[in-house]
Amino acid sequence: MVLTRSQKKELVIKLYEDGKTTRQIAKELRMSLRDIGIILNEYNKVPDPEKPKSNRARSIEMFKEGKDTIEVLTCLDLEYNEVRKYYGEYLSLKNLTDFINFYREHKQFLPFLLRVVEKMKQYELFENDVNALINCLNQFKNFNITKKQLQHEVNCLVLQKKCLEDEIPNGKIPGLQ
Repeated sequence: MVLTRSQKKELVIKLYEDGKTTRQIAKELRMSLRDIGIILNEYNKVPDPEKPKSNRARSIEMFKEGKDTIEVLTCLDLEYNEVRKYYGEYLSLKNLTDFINFYREHKQFLPFLLRVVEKMKQYELFENDVNALINCLNQFKNFNITKKQLQHEVNCLVLQKKCLEDEIPNGKIPGLQ
């Protein structure tokens, strides 16, 4: 009867557990001592202890599990800048580099933007609604600019009128002298 490699391996281990020597196993199964030695070394091998993960690997794992930066900072007892660096790496790995760059350049606007997003959710506003709102704001800004220009023109005309009124009591009428 011809045995497969896995069947031979199982038989070698069974005979070894029964107390047979490698020579006896070799004779009985007609296998080389070398092949038996490989199987028994693999069987008796003590698994390598897992080497402890670095703080970087553990923090990225925690971010992946949904933990926030404060939880990672307290659990791993790391410095703020270190956690911030690891979080940036995590976001980069998740292809969120645009978000990271936006955050770094506009972090002062983040609380405001979060309020805007909450209002959008609350009033069920969508992109088209927000675009229309932005257009209205632009028009309002343009109206303010136009208002300032017109106010300046009115002020100039009032000043010109005042000058003309001052000249009339003196008997000077411009263009008639």
